[in-house]
Amino acid sequence: METTNKYLRVAYTLLSHRNGECEEVEKTTREQPFAFLTGVGYTLDAFEENLKELKKGDEFDFTIPSADAYGDYDPDHVQDFDREVFTIDGKFDSAHIYNGNVVEMMRADGSPILGTVKEVTPLKVTMDFNHPLAGCDLQFVGNVVEARAATEAELKKFYDSLKASCSGGCGGCKGGCGDCDGGCCND
Repeated sequence: METTNKYLRVAYTLLSHRNGECEEVEKTTREQPFAFLTGVGYTLDAFEENLKELKKGDEFDFTIPSADAYGDYDPDHVQDFDREVFTIDGKFDSAHIYNGNVVEMMRADGSPILGTVKEVTPLKVTMDFNHPLAGCDLQFVGNVVEARAATEAELKKFYDSLKASCSGGCGGCKGGCGDCDGGCCND
């Protein structure tokens, strides 16, 4: 069955493998499966590729290498900032800036980027802008709860939700920013 416009619901356990270590990252169940439309850029391409031929009831166990998932861990994506950057009304924002917390920051062009606080010192804050699963091979073990062609109503709902969440998105770049894979920015 073609992946474009397919509706899938899958129950799985996601394990990350890095440097010989294995960690359970996420688990969905048959009662609360992960549901998505294929062919719309919602999931990793390699994830869809591994599921595209499966039918309801089929089991799966596959691993996506880090290069095909969230890429290699890049030490250049770890940056130090003066602690002053994180002050509000002259006071350090300790409610949001603490080790392990994920915060939204702004790139130089004004677009948002998520970063994880790695360290807070009296002078600096170290932020990691790598995806939390960068450098990890991802193993998915589970089964297909539902697999069928997506309806027109499901496709419309998905694209309408993109437009609604976009609110003119990408700063009104009309797709020029390159960060939106087409989607609502081209409207």
